[in-house]
Amino acid sequence: MNLHTKVHPNDLRQAINLYECCFSCLNRARMEMYRDNLDESERWMIEFQRCKKELDQLMEKKKLKDRMEKLVKDMQEQGYKVEIQVWKGRSEYAN
Repeated sequence: MNLHTKVHPNDLRQAINLYECCFSCLNRARMEMYRDNLDESERWMIEFQRCKKELDQLMEKKKLKDRMEKLVKDMQEQGYKVEIQVWKGRSEYAN
């Protein structure tokens, strides 16, 4: 997976860590299955799902940002004077 194009550059390190976590969790789950330890395998699958959900959120954040930038560009091409303002704070989409 090419994370460089799927997440914002500011989120790349976190995305790489989450991707590696997903990979590791799947390996551990498989290993526990081979050992007939279903409960431990399930625990690793739950951890995989948590990491995957966070990775999905980072990718969705990039899609939203790209859509906002395209909207601003389209409006500017139509002659409107608009720009994106980013508020840092409690919003999950602030950079």
